[in-house]
Amino acid sequence: MKKYFIQTFWCAMNQADSEKINMILLQSGFFRVNNWKDADLVIFNTCSVRQKWEDKVFWMLEEIDRENKKNKKNIIVWITGCMVRKTGIDSKYLDDYKRDKNKAKNIVITNNNSAIFNNDDKLFPRSDNKLAFTLRIEDTKYLPLILTHILWESFWSDYSFDDYLKQKQLRENPASAIIIIQSWCDNYCTYCIVPMTRWKENSRTILDIVNEAKEAVLNWAKELTLVWQNVNSYWKQWIDKKFWNEEKWKWNDWLWKSPFRELLEELNKIEWVDRIRFTSSNPHDMTQDILDAHFELDKLCNYLHFALQSGSDEMLKRMNRRHKYKDFRKMVDYLRSKDPLFAISTDIIVWFSGETEEMFQKTVNAFKECQFDFTYNARYSVRKTTIAAKIYPDNITNEEKAERWHILNDILLENVTSRNSMMLDREEEVLISWEKEWNFTWRTRNFKEVRFPKTDWIKIWDLVKVKITELDRYILKWRII
Repeated sequence: MKKYFIQTFWCAMNQADSEKINMILLQSGFFRVNNWKDADLVIFNTCSVRQKWEDKVFWMLEEIDRENKKNKKNIIVWITGCMVRKTGIDSKYLDDYKRDKNKAKNIVITNNNSAIFNNDDKLFPRSDNKLAFTLRIEDTKYLPLILTHILWESFWSDYSFDDYLKQKQLRENPASAIIIIQSWCDNYCTYCIVPMTRWKENSRTILDIVNEAKEAVLNWAKELTLVWQNVNSYWKQWIDKKFWNEEKWKWNDWLWKSPFRELLEELNKIEWVDRIRFTSSNPHDMTQDILDAHFELDKLCNYLHFALQSGSDEMLKRMNRRHKYKDFRKMVDYLRSKDPLFAISTDIIVWFSGETEEMFQKTVNAFKECQFDFTYNARYSVRKTTIAAKIYPDNITNEEKAERWHILNDILLENVTSRNSMMLDREEEVLISWEKEWNFTWRTRNFKEVRFPKTDWIKIWDLVKVKITELDRYILKWRII
């Protein structure tokens, strides 16, 4: 039996994609291992948002190459995810193939079986013969065919689900199901590489999503997490075409129900679901009915992640973010006025090209005013092919970026300590979903991470009522009631 190891980088979307890959490989007769040195096949499901993730992939390629040479192994490596422009196979597996360097500068979707026999993706020359093949995640239906060609073994293949969005996932966490509701992104923020590595937005039907959710619940899921780059633009491309010019459907009138709200309402009807979450959200697409859904739908959790990126309106415009700080702050204030414990997390970029001290101080002020429960602070790294890479210089040293990054992290810890202290002595119900370092761990409904020592009489999937007893930086500690 062939063995495989998969390394997933960064986001919940990539985690869901890896679950699709797991399903295909296991159905093809592979066995998963937890150490890449034990594997015949190593998969990197990659992220291009930060340069460091790409650098780590190439570092690991070198490590695998050394292992192959030292111990006379033949570990085969393939890359999927955001680093890949075009599905293809390394030239050593192709007959008389000459690479066309101009073919894979942009996204290329495979349209037939024969189209996989190329090595046009830029990753092949960069990897120096250390990479067996590349696979765009939309092309996972061709995976058994590629493996059959490379390994000279016949692997199971099923083309009945040609649509990537309909392919099933082998869920790593049965208690908490990650469900993809749409694909790709149309926003074109100037710093972001996702629109250049994925494709145009495409939403699944409510029926498909609800059916997948029901199937997950039948397999013991008690929590649903809806994912994609901008979930609250769900079916927006359809609305733009059908209803934008009709007076009653204008976005700012709030006289209609958004498609995402309709989806949430249908999921809220499913029996045995205890909690529903979604990530990530874009402030400019946020509608009032989605904000209100957190208080009107009993299974939707009191937690929201949506990306501010900067507290400076001038910087937001430079980033091509279509919201202003006052709009973001208004939504935060609204949610907290309805529930003081409502948790809010966000994304921030420091030292994006042209960020002055005054602009940065506006972000500092936003941290103090919004009192975030958590933030993903990133030091700007220029990504090739993005709009910013073409028109904005990135001439700030890593030391300068680190200084501002540490300032925000220090304020974040103050905010988290203050916000988490509000949880002390409260009784909360947590869903036990992971075992980590002899602790059970998961989160409260407002997404606060809680840990307690493992016990024999509590199992994964249990809903446990606890009392919050102490704080440990970002973690809450508790005792069982």
